[in-house]
Amino acid sequence: MDTTKKGDELENKIYALFREDILNDRFWAKKECCKIYQKKGYYSESRKKNIIFDIAIEIFLPRQLTFSSLVLIECKNYNKKVPVGDVESFLMKAHQVSGGNIKAIVVSNNAFQEGAFNFSASNNIGLLRYYDRSNLDWVLTRSPSSLISSSYALNGCSIAYKGLRYENFDSKYFDFYGCVNHSYTNSIKLFMSSLVKQGQDNDFLKSLAKVESINTKGSWVVKFREEPEIESICESLLAKIGYNSGAVSLKKICLFLKESYGLDVLETEDMGYGVLGQITFSPLVIKIDKGHENEARKRFTLAHEIGHFLLGHSEYMLSEKCHESSLNLENPSDIGIRDVMRMEWQANQFASYLLLPKNEFVQSFLEVIARYGIPNKGFGILYVDNQKCNIDAFYNVTTPLMNKYKVSRSVAKIRLKKLGFINETIIHSGARATSFRNPTNCTINKPGEKHII
Repeated sequence: MDTTKKGDELENKIYALFREDILNDRFWAKKECCKIYQKKGYYSESRKKNIIFDIAIEIFLPRQLTFSSLVLIECKNYNKKVPVGDVESFLMKAHQVSGGNIKAIVVSNNAFQEGAFNFSASNNIGLLRYYDRSNLDWVLTRSPSSLISSSYALNGCSIAYKGLRYENFDSKYFDFYGCVNHSYTNSIKLFMSSLVKQGQDNDFLKSLAKVESINTKGSWVVKFREEPEIESICESLLAKIGYNSGAVSLKKICLFLKESYGLDVLETEDMGYGVLGQITFSPLVIKIDKGHENEARKRFTLAHEIGHFLLGHSEYMLSEKCHESSLNLENPSDIGIRDVMRMEWQANQFASYLLLPKNEFVQSFLEVIARYGIPNKGFGILYVDNQKCNIDAFYNVTTPLMNKYKVSRSVAKIRLKKLGFINETIIHSGARATSFRNPTNCTINKPGEKHII
């Protein structure tokens, strides 16, 4: 591909992303206060003619016919770092435009040279690095950098710093990393706000407040689902395959989903480093790492991906890659995009409920408990702390459940906790922890001490 075509390819993507955000009122400024153009010319007094810019965003104050701010964007599709000379050249062009409050942005698919940061800070230029969404772990139907929570955006500067400076930095979650005056962020809104407001007086900032689009509702994009609703979906699916007892047949479930929805499930060795599973919605395919050595994790990964499909997550994303950290039921990783975290939580709950059907699992648990003669003392049948007798009881009960349902110990444990059969909380009586004896004459600390399970 020649240089012009490469540049046009990146330019078209950036234009489409900003245009989409403006049309859907997700841009920094309200959509009625913005106009976006591609390859528009602005008059240069020095040249006595128009200068054509890759992308231009005109921002208007309410009821004004002339823009108050003009954001000019130049796109650099390079296989190397963007040199400071390119940033200098673009600034010279931007400064030739007559009228308006000009703000300049250089967007690249690569990192920037060190000199570009010092020059851009001295001249109020914004630097953006773009990552193609199709290569991210979650390919959402909208820019993840527009979904990021404000609190996380303020703390994401170290990641953005690496993304903008390190050529080989691999972004998993965000499509933009930005820098304005040595301030780094992975939030496109925070980036635009810093750039447009930079160097403005108080009167103009007050005027901009009428333009700025602020989401005061804190609304979620992904639909909220109660746990009983997720469990009900699992029970309906199990009924359709005629489930009775024991380990759930994922083979039967996949066959049913293939016949009913055209969902293909494939095992492959070409998943990429650290990827356990993946779902794409067009075409509708789930891929599972063929190299899984742990059957329980393999089953949970597949159930997790099936959950994404049956919970309707195709409305919010085009595809998802599942890593081991994605399957953490107790301490899920926080990437700052709460809609993504909600989908991951829902998919994990689905997998847990599907692989451990409530009525059958409870019956199996009670049978194991009866076998070991463990009574319920009113604080949970199993008490998990750092004492050997309680650890032994926990392992004695969960091991047969793991084997029967082909799940990991952590999955069985969390399901039991949700059902109220395991107690890990610590209750203090005044300043001291109280204790009593269990049937095996082992001291049990009433909820407040360190756990090791």
